Amino acid sequence: MSKQQPDLNRRSLLKAITVGGTASVAIAATGMNIANATEKSASTSRTKGYQETTHIRNYYDSLRG
Repeated sequence: MSKQQPDLNRRSLLKAITVGGTASVAIAATGMNIANATEKSASTSRTKGYQETTHIRNYYDSLRG
């Protein structure tokens, strides 16, 4: 009787699914923190720098078609 060789493709797939799932959870968890930080910094910096005026808003609207 010959020994049955393990199916390496199946093992690789299962490893990839496990690693991918773990990575996606980590990215989602940190992505939420980054989104909150960006939102907070955007609301505090509205008084300085770039300000969207009516003229600029009309230009942006014309680009959307």
